[in-house]
Amino acid sequence: MKGLTREKVDGLRGELFHMILFSMAWVLIGEQVFNFRDYAVGAGVILAVVVWLALYSNRLYEVEDELPPEDAAGNRNRKGMRRDQLFAGILFFEGVAILVTWILLLNFGHSNWMISLCALVAGLHFFPLAWSIHQNSYYFLGIWTCLVAMTGYWLIRSGNMIDHNANVLVAYGCAAASAVDGIIVVIRTRNRIKR
Repeated sequence: MKGLTREKVDGLRGELFHMILFSMAWVLIGEQVFNFRDYAVGAGVILAVVVWLALYSNRLYEVEDELPPEDAAGNRNRKGMRRDQLFAGILFFEGVAILVTWILLLNFGHSNWMISLCALVAGLHFFPLAWSIHQNSYYFLGIWTCLVAMTGYWLIRSGNMIDHNANVLVAYGCAAASAVDGIIVVIRTRNRIKR
């Protein structure tokens, strides 16, 4: 378990939790837009990955218990507190940006762009998150989500795909991105534990 600390394990568990929520939210959006015409196969696949991620995150509690305490008083350092404040601020601004996007699109009569542009906001929030909490996989996740969102917007705007199908593509693309990121976290963590 070379290089692992309790704080790092807690951060990995937090990242898995974030990916579980993100995956489930996007697959539910996709299934609702798709009207469950795929008999929830997509949701079933994402649900299987999410359950596996959740079970693995429980394993991280055991790993954390095997690690020595970081300091006797159990105090968090100022850097860790600052990182938590940045994380909370980024999520707050993401929520505000999604609300503003939603209001503007409804007022300008472009509700068909809602999923693509909200996905773009969600993708963009991963860049400052990657920087603030030092999770390099969030850069990959942000790029993937932004590309899927821009592709969906372009498909709708250009008329190359009906809104409905483009929105399903965006939602499932975002769900897949976070599920893959969660799987990468598990693989990376397992490799660190084996050392």
